[in-house]
Amino acid sequence: MAAQRPVEGIVFPANDKGERSTTDAAKKIFADSFAAMGCEQLAKDILAEKNWRYRYNKYILAHVQESLKSPELALTGAKAGLDSLHNTFEFIRDGKTYKLAEAMKAFKHNYHTGFIKGTKPKPTPELVVPYKGKQLKGDVLLQQLKKWSDKGTIEPSAAEAIGQVVKNPKWTDLSDKYFVLLGAGSAMGPFLVLMALGANIIALDLDRAPIWKRLLTVAEQSPGTITFPLKKPQKDITSQDELYEQAGSNLITHAPEINDWLQTVYPDKQLTLGCYVYLDGEAHVKVALACDAIIRGMTEKRKSGVAFLCTPTDAHVITEEARRASLTNYNSWNWKNLLVYPIRLIASPKMLRKNALPLVKAKDGTEFSIIDGLVVPQGPNYALAKRMQHWRAVIARSIGCLASSHVAPSTATASVMHNRQFAWAYDGIPYFEPYEIFEQETSNAVMSAILLHDLSNPKAVANPSVPLKNPLALFKENAFHGGLWRCGYTMGSIGEVSVLIHFVKVARPFLLLLLVALVAALYQRYSA
Repeated sequence: MAAQRPVEGIVFPANDKGERSTTDAAKKIFADSFAAMGCEQLAKDILAEKNWRYRYNKYILAHVQESLKSPELALTGAKAGLDSLHNTFEFIRDGKTYKLAEAMKAFKHNYHTGFIKGTKPKPTPELVVPYKGKQLKGDVLLQQLKKWSDKGTIEPSAAEAIGQVVKNPKWTDLSDKYFVLLGAGSAMGPFLVLMALGANIIALDLDRAPIWKRLLTVAEQSPGTITFPLKKPQKDITSQDELYEQAGSNLITHAPEINDWLQTVYPDKQLTLGCYVYLDGEAHVKVALACDAIIRGMTEKRKSGVAFLCTPTDAHVITEEARRASLTNYNSWNWKNLLVYPIRLIASPKMLRKNALPLVKAKDGTEFSIIDGLVVPQGPNYALAKRMQHWRAVIARSIGCLASSHVAPSTATASVMHNRQFAWAYDGIPYFEPYEIFEQETSNAVMSAILLHDLSNPKAVANPSVPLKNPLALFKENAFHGGLWRCGYTMGSIGEVSVLIHFVKVARPFLLLLLVALVAALYQRYSA
């Protein structure tokens, strides 16, 4: 039996039994946040919860509801949650254990800086969105944005933001913009779009040669530049293969060094840090926390901007218009609703639940519309990883940093579609209007466009000088949610029916043949 490699990097904290329990850690983080907000009973309830795996969603929804009571509570809860993460999660190096907050100050980098300038000439500034085999731009793209908005697949503010990029092509000239991409090779990240527009990318990803072969090849064939960490000086590297081998770093095991290196990169430039990492299970929490530790250092010391892609399958503040549309869709007697109405009557109360929730009233009387988009099977680790990104966005914005953090659509990425049940559900979900599942290239392009809008439009909600009624209202603007906010049913309650619809679609040709055969048999019988 092979010896196990010693644990290194960020790890979940040990509980009273010495176990590194993901459940105990998550419960403590949310309990600490609730307690700081004065919600002592919720803090006690969450610590006493025996079925966290299948009931975590109700506490996340409650956290959003409590955060909306006042702007101060929203920031207090976010800060307490992040502080709990940094002060309880641990970092192991060479057998020694540190608190993550301590480790981020304990290690200095020894990286060298790699740099490649692309060979393509500066492009003509223009936004192009791939969609169903076409390259949409100009008036055609504006028309498609209106179709999506009119249908309810995206919010009007998202159509407006992307439309402004179309109408201001100079916003797509990124030759003077600098982006740090944490998880540069991610399927949902903007790397390809930004490189094609001539951006200057500081790329971070795992130190695996195939990843860097792809990233550096794209960069070489682009009008942009790429800067990246190296284990040895670039001048001493004698081949492309060696360059790929020497590039990159592991965020989970070397977050302190990456943070220290980034502090030295382009010190006279305004950087925007985008977090696009994804891993399965508990590793997602660890890599998201590694990114948060880096972003924390960069926002506090360099006032760098931040960028996140919010998942639609979360608890969000939404527009009142979206809430009213979801009620209309729920109560509609169109043929699609009629076909599934028997399921509403006889199935489990967990199926085909109404999307619209009661309004949340703040202490000053302001009313907020919210949505419970959480899908319990995605798990509490995924929910925690995404929640810390919400917290970091509002904290960064509160200290004067640009915060581009908007809802991205459900997307048919390889990481999603390798799960057969999710793939089946994604095929059936568009039955429930106004849902649409997007291809990766489309999602990349539209979310990159919203990021460019936020960087260029001083009136963008991402700008910390733009007033908000509550910090969480940041996430209701420019939402490209794919229809989730305006559907009559919650995302978490249409999964089983969507899978059923998938199999009906698959069986449709056979059912048609059976019907034809039946009609033919009846004809022969009664025409004889």
